Amino acid sequence: MSPRGIGIGVAALMAALWSLGALKPPHPLHWTALDLRWYFFPLYEAFYGALRAGAPMIWNPYQLCGVPILGTLQAGFFYPFHVLYLLLPTPWALAASTALHVGLAAGSAAAFARRAGLSPAAATLAGIVFATTGTMRHWQLWPYLLEACAWMPVGAIAILDLTEDRRGRGALLLALSTGASFLAGGPQGTIFAAYAWAGLLLVRLLLGAGTRARWLPALGAFGAALLAGGALGAVALLPAYDVAREGVRLTETLSPAYLYAMGMPTMSGFAQLWIASEPWVMLPAIALVPFALPATRGWPAVWAMAVGGLAVVLALGPVTPAFRLYYVLPLLSWFREPIRLLLIAGLCLGILAGLGLDTLTRLARVPAAGVAVAAAILVTITVHGLGTPRPEPPLPYRRSDAPWDPRLYAAEVRLAEAIGPDRVWSVNGGLAPASLLPKLPTLTRLRSIEDYEPLTLRRQSEFFVYFLEGSTRFWQLTESFEGRIKKFAPPRGREPPATRRRLLDLAATRWILMQSPAPTNPNVAAFIRDAGLVARPPLDPGLELFENPRALPRAYVTYRARRAPVARELLALMAREDFDPLVESWIEADDLEPASNAPPRGAAATIVRDDAQVVEVDATLAVPGLVVLADTYASGWTATVDGAQAPILATNHLFRGVPAPAGTHRVRFEYRPRPLVIGAALTLASALGLLVLAWRVR
Repeated sequence: MSPRGIGIGVAALMAALWSLGALKPPHPLHWTALDLRWYFFPLYEAFYGALRAGAPMIWNPYQLCGVPILGTLQAGFFYPFHVLYLLLPTPWALAASTALHVGLAAGSAAAFARRAGLSPAAATLAGIVFATTGTMRHWQLWPYLLEACAWMPVGAIAILDLTEDRRGRGALLLALSTGASFLAGGPQGTIFAAYAWAGLLLVRLLLGAGTRARWLPALGAFGAALLAGGALGAVALLPAYDVAREGVRLTETLSPAYLYAMGMPTMSGFAQLWIASEPWVMLPAIALVPFALPATRGWPAVWAMAVGGLAVVLALGPVTPAFRLYYVLPLLSWFREPIRLLLIAGLCLGILAGLGLDTLTRLARVPAAGVAVAAAILVTITVHGLGTPRPEPPLPYRRSDAPWDPRLYAAEVRLAEAIGPDRVWSVNGGLAPASLLPKLPTLTRLRSIEDYEPLTLRRQSEFFVYFLEGSTRFWQLTESFEGRIKKFAPPRGREPPATRRRLLDLAATRWILMQSPAPTNPNVAAFIRDAGLVARPPLDPGLELFENPRALPRAYVTYRARRAPVARELLALMAREDFDPLVESWIEADDLEPASNAPPRGAAATIVRDDAQVVEVDATLAVPGLVVLADTYASGWTATVDGAQAPILATNHLFRGVPAPAGTHRVRFEYRPRPLVIGAALTLASALGLLVLAWRVR
């Protein structure tokens, strides 16, 4: 049977088994499913829902005073297969995408194994091992990793073409694999795959694959294909890099503390991820590996043992001296959790298990032995998978499994409609099942200052961490700000957040939303009392609402501004009870000297348009001054005053200020991120170039 036939057959089989429920993603701990339920699902629902409605959202004003939503690379907004979210309801699209990529991973791995010379049964086993065990099985809960890593075997097939003097076809396939993997939003998986491809290329060249193989042409085609794939993904990569430059998670080598932010790996955790993910496949696969030793003269076994073995050693972490390589090899140390290198080991294990199955079949001298073993494993995982109870909490693959309470969802929608441009602090209770879920404000159009976002901006981190702890960095130095504002008890020796309540006022936070019984917690009750919050009628039974009567307007005029000191000093000044930004603000520019007849205090301005990418403010100034909008200052925003271009100054650390002359003016803020335009141009140019290459090698 041809590699293409094997690949299509295995892909269809795995997709069907997933759809039937035989390949459920394991989440033995409640928290392991939270990202899928509380982050990816509502983010897809919000972004693609806005796109379907004809109002694309490239800036999200509904969290943290505004975030550049396209900088969230892991959402994969430009990934071609995410067209499913435009065509289908989000639960069905998520299910279809997961089944599709499980099939892609299994089918392409099987096709690669068949190209490597394995029998149809052994190639089928290789595909099953890669797609249904280890990291790939777990990554069903993290769509960006599943979708990015499913392309690794496709790129491996491309390497075979490059070294068999089919360089045009190989370069095309490798560029498409790289670009698709980047667009899916998992650059860590793409980098891992690139190392697996590079190792395969070197092994093939060293062992003299193909009589016409030439080193320089193959290496040149490999490098060109990776560059073309990077250009293909530029529409997603450049906005993400722009956000990373201004963000808290920099593109640089991570310290060991940040590398293992979730804790150092243990052997039991390693075994849980590696073996217990699907023991009915993993244990037979490991048992077959010794039978692959007679095949070590061939390139498939050499590559699988060398590259897969190195991946396992590095995944073990600092317990071996070899882990120093993780910091030596380019780009690897930019990413957390080295245990994810088991992705490479999974594909290598599949190849070794297939080789072992072929050897065992030859030793047994029973031609059907390999088919029988592969069939037995398939039947076992199907029966076991179908007999396993549905995991709790259920994953959002059906309309009825949406991770929020419809009644409380409706209450938040009512609040969003009632409060206008003001903001709310939607206090989330942590990991406990609750209605106030991350990303829910983005769906309900509630301007919340609190919402989970892994890639926040540095200004946001410093502003809100200072509110929580009185410092621009968390007391726990391995902790990074991810949009969560839920601490009411400060570190030992520091004042509680209520003493810095003025920062909430500056962000126009007029409302605080809590779910009962949170207000009865002693620390929460103390904050409500000390911050001067006023209880209002509950939105819904169990959903408490408090008003902050001292909140400042979201848009206002000030006539005095001084150059801002460093962040820590500035935030200390702004957190003082007597700080009034309408009297005097802080800007990252030269002092704004007031006119001699300037009023002692500015006044509120009126927001007349408040869309995602455009905000318009009507302001009346007695003398030249500064129009301030308490929305996040970030690159990509432009401003005009009555249609004339005007600069935007970082004001009061987190916000935007625009100089304006005396009189009544309309100040328009519009989000036009240049990296998105440049990235789109590079992606289009790369796609056109690959189309030309495809026409030439068709």
